[in-house]
Amino acid sequence: MEDLFLGIDAGTTKIKAVVFDSKGKELKVAHNLPHPNYSEDGLVTQNMESHWNIAAETIRTVVEASRQYGEVKAVGVTGQGDGLWLLDDDGKSVEDAILWIDGRASSYIEKWEKEKIINRSGRVVFNGSMLAFAAWMYDHRPKIMEKAKKAVFCKDWLKYCLTGNIVTDVTDLSDASLVEVNNPVYSQEHFDAFGIGAFKDLLPEIRKSDEIIGKVTKEAAKQTGLREGTAVVNGMIDIIASMVGNGVVKKHMGCSIVGTTLFNEILTDSLAYRQDPKYENVSVVCGINPNQWILSLGTMAGAPNLDWFLKEFFTRDGVTVPFEELDALVGSVGPGAEGLIYHPYIGLGGERAPFIKPSACAQFFGLKTTHTKAHMLRAVYEGVALSMKDCYEHFPARPDMVRLAGGGSNSEQWVQMFADHIDIPIEITCGTEIGARGVALLAAVAAGYFTDIQEAIQEMVKVKKAFYPVEKNVRIYQQNYEIYKDIYHSAWDIWDKRQHIWGNR
Repeated sequence: MEDLFLGIDAGTTKIKAVVFDSKGKELKVAHNLPHPNYSEDGLVTQNMESHWNIAAETIRTVVEASRQYGEVKAVGVTGQGDGLWLLDDDGKSVEDAILWIDGRASSYIEKWEKEKIINRSGRVVFNGSMLAFAAWMYDHRPKIMEKAKKAVFCKDWLKYCLTGNIVTDVTDLSDASLVEVNNPVYSQEHFDAFGIGAFKDLLPEIRKSDEIIGKVTKEAAKQTGLREGTAVVNGMIDIIASMVGNGVVKKHMGCSIVGTTLFNEILTDSLAYRQDPKYENVSVVCGINPNQWILSLGTMAGAPNLDWFLKEFFTRDGVTVPFEELDALVGSVGPGAEGLIYHPYIGLGGERAPFIKPSACAQFFGLKTTHTKAHMLRAVYEGVALSMKDCYEHFPARPDMVRLAGGGSNSEQWVQMFADHIDIPIEITCGTEIGARGVALLAAVAAGYFTDIQEAIQEMVKVKKAFYPVEKNVRIYQQNYEIYKDIYHSAWDIWDKRQHIWGNR
């Protein structure tokens, strides 16, 4: 019987629980849908108790299925960042959590931009951040805020349900612009600057990402099938978990996550670039180690662009066409989709990287009668890749190599497009649940199985395949990129005009 490690990844559209062995092999995977609530006016919320029950069911499924291999020795938790999850005195939800894709707080971003405090912390505030939602709640739901005693992140809620302890870490806090990246502690001056001084008192104790913060309670053990007393590690936000799970812990390495968002990151040990106003939209998130930061540019929508297009145009009897068939169709059209360009700003909150524009919209440009659904499908693939290129072009440094994670890494056609667009080699690691593996790595280290994270990565992370830029494709995509930029610069004021008429619809 082996020592096993459980990684829980509570994403926006899927809750996953994965059991790993000490070599990083995925032994058992289970997932469920969290069922967020979408309203017609752009609000997106999540029932917190339901979210825990679904997570507990998912954990139980995978724990019971893995008993034949051994026992789970430690648990790591990651999840979607930002949003607002409020607890009362009894540790119950005050109301449904607000998720990061909710569009209600966009006016605060415009206000803070004008006041030039939008990147005060080092991480650019966007309309889905906890900071923005807190400001909105104090103005629009003051009675709810009176009842609230703690404000947590998704992963912290699940840890609380597992252990009864309310703690958080600097990766989530810095991502949400709640702490200064070069001094990640709570500052009253910081919250006062945003007009929500009282919010500071609702935030949890800060602990290290790789620290054991509690043990599975008797009640949680009944619900999840985990052994009572199993160690639970603090964990980190999903975007950092994917970096760690991909083995990206050295400077000059990059990581892109093609999931609900398209998140692009570079690891660094210096913040000297922050003196240059050219990079004011480049966000910084604290790493899991001191004096280590992640430069990030995360777009609002990655895979949802493809999900939408497939749902509308490539669904048969309620079933989406298989990826293999889609890849073949995309491959039937040459690079550049014969001049058809797609802007992937399909999220309700507009765009946040490499520019901040809550009113930004998705659009096709260059459509002709000669274009088919295959051209449009390829344009959607390429549009997301153009957005990735746009982000890497706005970083102060280029990585030597990028490791890719998220659902988009399952399509070799798409991965090759990413490599051709950014003109950087891309590596895919073994396994499918990279974020869950990242926190499982931390759990293994915290449990004393490995001496440090480097040793854990050496044993548990293996490269499966590398993709290298094709020079002729790089040239084509560079030409399309110039048009891509010209279009969104031209559409800047038109987007605002549209939003004035139609709102976030």
